[in-house]
Amino acid sequence: MIILVAQEPHAKSPAAFLRQSENSQLIFVLLFDFLVLSKAYMQNKKILILGGTGHLGSNLIHHLVNDKGCTPENIRVFYRAGTPTNAVEDIEGLNFFAGDVLNEADVHQAFEGMQIVFHLIGSTTFNPRIKKQQWQINVHGTKHILEAALHSSTFEKMCYVSTVNVLAPQHEAGSATEIDACNPYTSPNKIHSFASPEQALQFITTTENKKNDKWVKAIDIGYYDSKLAAQELVNYYVQHHQLNVVSVLPGTMFGAYDFLIGSGVYITTLYSKGIPVALKTGFPLTHVLDVAEGMVQSIEHFQRGEHFILSGKPEDNRSLKDMLHIIAEELQTFFPNKKFITPEIELPYSVVYAVAWLYERIAGLFGLPLTINTQAVKAGKYYWYFLHEKSDKSIGYTVKRTFRAGVRDAINYYIRHNLIHVSERQADKA
Repeated sequence: MIILVAQEPHAKSPAAFLRQSENSQLIFVLLFDFLVLSKAYMQNKKILILGGTGHLGSNLIHHLVNDKGCTPENIRVFYRAGTPTNAVEDIEGLNFFAGDVLNEADVHQAFEGMQIVFHLIGSTTFNPRIKKQQWQINVHGTKHILEAALHSSTFEKMCYVSTVNVLAPQHEAGSATEIDACNPYTSPNKIHSFASPEQALQFITTTENKKNDKWVKAIDIGYYDSKLAAQELVNYYVQHHQLNVVSVLPGTMFGAYDFLIGSGVYITTLYSKGIPVALKTGFPLTHVLDVAEGMVQSIEHFQRGEHFILSGKPEDNRSLKDMLHIIAEELQTFFPNKKFITPEIELPYSVVYAVAWLYERIAGLFGLPLTINTQAVKAGKYYWYFLHEKSDKSIGYTVKRTFRAGVRDAINYYIRHNLIHVSERQADKA
């Protein structure tokens, strides 16, 4: 400070210098207050987490309580009645609300007194046998949530958890792309059933007819179509009702607290049975805790109507084959005397699709579970590689962890909770 003053061409009077110091102190105090208030923002809010007992929801709750200083009693956890709450059993004082997202009264009651809402409820299955139920949860359930927010007297902001799968995928490995270049309607890599947002919204109206369910046959990949339709519904409420919602689009997540088994099914299946071959596809592999932190940042740096990709490090845009090899390497550190079968070859889409088609017919005849099906194969037709530069700049999203670390955290969690042998996802059960 003394050197800077000495270099000025005209030395300032003591009074002027004092005023400058006071102004600098004022700016510093204001900045400090802003940072403190920003950090304490979530602490003082009543928070509703819809789907808080799942993989991402439980990580979000742990982040809010352990890192953001939120009081558990201020967090209402909406979950499906009868499903496990083990993923958050280590946090005492949470306000649990057992309900059904398809019951409008349940949803409206859950919103009472809540200010900040995280909507994570979603069916992620590729099981075609429960495609209708999946659509109802992902689309009609989202509509109930949006309506409840619209009519709530205390609601302030919502973070809606979408998925990168509402975007257009890439065609080749290594072609990672930002969100604005992945329009699902104009991309040559067409994988959704709708030609426009208007068509998606019109189709939602059709599916509200409870007496006729012929519309189910018009849906191709149930997860992708239902999530895209739900995203268009969110966009509509933002545009036409000025509802305060921001959307986040996570990548493929790995990490702890995956009690219901999500993407970690690759880990448990590799442990129990091995995976000898792989489809030529790839994923934006992501540590779940980075996504949880990004969700909170989307609320703290709120931009109504925006969409933010929350994926992992660029180098963790990996092929399925590479992903499985890394999982096997991490499993080996926990089980050094066990051999893990990983793919040495990648099969083309046409071959895997033919096998899945044949297996579906056999499974239908003998009542077997659809461990492989054409919907899941179609979902892996392209490479799902994405970047997140927009999220970095707009909400301060920072990827702190690697996919490998997420795998390690997941294995550790599965072992401690005796889940390493479970090779069926809760989401795939009817």
